[in-house]
Amino acid sequence: MPPNAEERVKRRGGGRVSPAYAAAGLGFLLLTVLLAACGGLRPSTAEEEDPLAAFDPMPQYEIEFSLSDDLIFLQGSANVRVPNTSADPWTHLVFRLYPALPHYGGEFSIQNVTVEGSTVPFTYLAQNTAIRVDLPRALLRGQSTNVYLSWQLRVPHWGADTTGAYRLFGLSQEFLSLPLFYPSLAVYMPGPTAASGRWWLERGTSRGDAAFNYISQFVVTGTIPIDQVPVASGQLITSTVVGEGHIQHRWETEPSREFIVHMSDRFQSDSLDAYGTRVTSYWLPGHEEAGRAVLQHTAAALRVYSDWFGPYPYAALRVASAPISFRGMEYPQVFLLGVQLYDRYRDQLEIRAVHEVAHQWWYQLVHNDPVNQPWVDEGLAEYSSRIYYEAVHGQDAADILEYRRWQAVVDGLISREQDAALAQPVTAFADGRIYEGIVYGKGALFFSAIRRTLGERAFKEFLQHYLADYQYKIITPEDMLAALRGVDPEVADMLFTEWIGPVASRPPQGAVSETE
Repeated sequence: MPPNAEERVKRRGGGRVSPAYAAAGLGFLLLTVLLAACGGLRPSTAEEEDPLAAFDPMPQYEIEFSLSDDLIFLQGSANVRVPNTSADPWTHLVFRLYPALPHYGGEFSIQNVTVEGSTVPFTYLAQNTAIRVDLPRALLRGQSTNVYLSWQLRVPHWGADTTGAYRLFGLSQEFLSLPLFYPSLAVYMPGPTAASGRWWLERGTSRGDAAFNYISQFVVTGTIPIDQVPVASGQLITSTVVGEGHIQHRWETEPSREFIVHMSDRFQSDSLDAYGTRVTSYWLPGHEEAGRAVLQHTAAALRVYSDWFGPYPYAALRVASAPISFRGMEYPQVFLLGVQLYDRYRDQLEIRAVHEVAHQWWYQLVHNDPVNQPWVDEGLAEYSSRIYYEAVHGQDAADILEYRRWQAVVDGLISREQDAALAQPVTAFADGRIYEGIVYGKGALFFSAIRRTLGERAFKEFLQHYLADYQYKIITPEDMLAALRGVDPEVADMLFTEWIGPVASRPPQGAVSETE
């Protein structure tokens, strides 16, 4: 790092860096101190309010599924209680079939749909990644209805994958990943006038996140081969041996964006407590040292972020290795790290882990459209890693992280005339390198500019109020601007003009219609 790097970091604002870029060096001294100092429960106060107290009703899922012994077929059914929280009447519903996305590779077949006990017609949409369910009568604001769906899912087996493969769904190497293996209620996007809203049907790409979901509650009962060790959202309530070679698990969640089951028959694990949350790390044999290290990183990050943003409101947080190369992926109460981070790219394990932990706040609690507005959560989750590095490794390590991981990358894009606007959908970026450099690097530098301009205390208050005001909700860039204006209107307008540009509500480019 050149001698003037720190000054450059302080006076420049820039872009985002891909998870592939090397982070600052690892060190465990400050980490050990932090873990020792924060060994007890995080103190709570009577003034803390339940963010669900004034929240609209949320979808309720009761899901049952079973996996075939060869892990190829999943048979499932779901009872979904669907509330209409929009101002528009709903004459039909849309459910997303995320496993049918091309980069997920599943084959999703809906077998039956009923509404309030009566069979209703359904139609596949968006290249079979969604279904439209016609309702017998319009569902008005404040009303709810019960929908039953049954399906069969053929799980992709990716064959002779190497550890460099990136597979978000299906069987690869020694893992079976099943995020969103059920029909998921699509998000309804209000329009500018009454009854002009639309259902969100974006298909995303393998480059970024593809799922956009209401906060919901889940009760999930799954029957799987007994040798599989599942890593899932929520809390495991019961496990019962059923028949020869099978076990039935039952999980229940607090409010969550989605539900995932990820499993392997070779997982080993260890756990510790952090602020009353049970943190568990799962790894493959031969990766014990890295698996235990990421357990420490995860627990430390949970404590740092709880102190900075607001309490982590769940009883468990789990991290597991997965067939996603050297990258990471976030899910409710679970995040996955590519198996290569446990050996070949071991030097990147910590930075990838603490980025994904931050998504438990900026994705799970405060949610946004990940296809059309990826910078909103990715930029803030990426910047959160600097907050972690300051607390655990000190100011110098955090400055080095910011320069190498964000500023130098954005400077490189600028020098090659590849700089791009931050507020763009995933598909607007020419390639993955530019996407990561802008969305992660420039996104992180935007929040760095906010912190420098507001000062430490006001920036921390901004993040805490942002979480408190929008916890469990879906936000837009306009909401973030409003939260920042609540701290300093002049600074908010200046920084958004400089970094983001106009944020007036408008349909995303290339929006998918229900007739497509």
